[in-house]
Amino acid sequence: MKRREYPAIPLVGAGALVFKENEVLLIKRGKPPLRGTWSLPGGRCRENENLKEAAGREVKEECGIDVAVTDLLKLFEYIEHDDEGGVKYHYVVFDFKASYTGGTLEHSSDASDARWIPLRELDRYELSDAVREVVRAARTVV
Repeated sequence: MKRREYPAIPLVGAGALVFKENEVLLIKRGKPPLRGTWSLPGGRCRENENLKEAAGREVKEECGIDVAVTDLLKLFEYIEHDDEGGVKYHYVVFDFKASYTGGTLEHSSDASDARWIPLRELDRYELSDAVREVVRAARTVV
């Protein structure tokens, strides 16, 4: 298993912007990096797993729901340095558009909360610029 902290090379992750009518799914991260922030469900890809499969699996593991993963919305890189300037976390993350297909929303240990948020209420949540960019990108995908 590759190390999450101080990785030798960047780790590949996949996430999903999940839509259910006029709502999107957000999780409150329960583990580092970015513990306590609102984000999209997602995580590290496994060996021999394609990116769309990883995004769907992560949504199921973190939120207990099934999704249909479709378009790539955004590719971004997350790098977090420690106090000495070392690279503590380094991820290359592919975020996809996804639609809710079934299941009951429940957060797992990786997320301290999971909610369906009406699009009009997103400004009430502290979101990173990267998450806001993914939401903007989703609005341009036909």
